[in-house]
Amino acid sequence: MKKFLFLFLILGATAIQAADGGSKKPQTVREAPQYLSTDGAAVEDTCPGNDIFNQFFCSSKEKPGFKCFDVYRVQGDPIDTERYTLLAQTLTTENSSAEPACTFEGELTCDNFLKALNYNLSFSWFIDNFPTSSFPECGKTYSCTRISCLKGLPPAANGSPQSAKLTCVFKKNQIYFLGTPLTCQNKR
Repeated sequence: MKKFLFLFLILGATAIQAADGGSKKPQTVREAPQYLSTDGAAVEDTCPGNDIFNQFFCSSKEKPGFKCFDVYRVQGDPIDTERYTLLAQTLTTENSSAEPACTFEGELTCDNFLKALNYNLSFSWFIDNFPTSSFPECGKTYSCTRISCLKGLPPAANGSPQSAKLTCVFKKNQIYFLGTPLTCQNKR
């Protein structure tokens, strides 16, 4: 009788496990994350829900072996070249000496200026104060910086000094997107 009861319990447990697909909880296995962009329109999530803001986790709906590319948002500093977005660039002529002088070679552009500062506007001699309400993007996050520098020009006809003044307004990007291929597997 004991053998019969033991055999009945083993067969019953096996039948229950087979009926519910093994009742193993799904496991989300991720590969190494890849940096994608600061632009949400430039990324695509192929996991169910296509949510680019939050990470996807496998559930009982996904079968073992299910694969997708999960995109999610991260707060922090993006890569150097995407750390700032240019909002405004102006080049004017000033009747003054070239102080602070532009310290980079080549064309007077905000891109060249930012590269010369190694994409770091946290502290710079070139920072100009300005009202953040000038740009709607700045009023929301208070993460904008205006920088300017001057490059000497030949003196005016009356002999007074002249300079070309480059002014740039940058908004600091504080979010970026990562992506990772993932696979759903049964926990063991």
